[in-house]
Amino acid sequence: MPTPPPLDAEIRELAARMEAFEASESVANTGPGSRLEGGEFEDLVQQMWNLFSDVCVDGGAVRTQVTGARFRKKLVWHRHIVHQLVVGDRRLVIPFQDVRDTGAGGADPRWLETEFAVQDLVEQFPGTTNAIRNYAPAVGPFTGERYPAMYAGMSTGFDDTVVLVEAGVLREKILLEYKTAKSSKGGQIDGNAHERLSFQIMQYLEAATRYTKCSFVVLANGAFVRYKNKYHVNFHVQAERLNNFEWFSMEHACTAKEYTRFLSGLLSWLFEGTPRTSGNSR
Repeated sequence: MPTPPPLDAEIRELAARMEAFEASESVANTGPGSRLEGGEFEDLVQQMWNLFSDVCVDGGAVRTQVTGARFRKKLVWHRHIVHQLVVGDRRLVIPFQDVRDTGAGGADPRWLETEFAVQDLVEQFPGTTNAIRNYAPAVGPFTGERYPAMYAGMSTGFDDTVVLVEAGVLREKILLEYKTAKSSKGGQIDGNAHERLSFQIMQYLEAATRYTKCSFVVLANGAFVRYKNKYHVNFHVQAERLNNFEWFSMEHACTAKEYTRFLSGLLSWLFEGTPRTSGNSR
């Protein structure tokens, strides 16, 4: 059985940059998604994945490039391109790059999905008929049989996914979300887009039931530990509660130590078959 290669100094230096990442001061009348800081942090995360991929190859993994699933970004269809890393009968799929998708929308590799249509989740549970009967409003344009039109075409997306496959069997799918926080005044985190993460956690609970094992990992910048805020403790509380249920697993990583612990767990699984443990286990 091959020994997992160590994370090199370049990855550790990048992890330190991710933790130290600081978004600029908030500007009045600019909403979430209108600024570039999130994209800059995501670029750092992608550099981390690329370096991690190289470490795996240097350790003896065989790397191939695979077409992933489609997703919408600012109303434009894109497609994930992923790296598949193989050691023996274990296969680890990690993010590589995203490209504009100009092809016709066909069936996506289900294990690689990052975007989930609301109507598909509702059909799975409680079922469209039950949703109409139990949830449809009594007034307005979406009463009765018109209720599904309220959420038609809408979806919930996650930033990336990592997939662990052994002997052709899905061992774990990890949905990834990348978050940045900032403190305009240097004392307390600005409250805005982080509230959206709570809704995504609820949507993760629905998406997770589509797979034999599906985890949720949030990679965030170090502002969550540098400034006063209510998010850090509550994300960990939510993760600990979810981890009591076998079907669910959530981690929140916002320091270099936590990023590298997550990556080391993936290395141990790929090269040794060691089951991944939650990053909340200390």
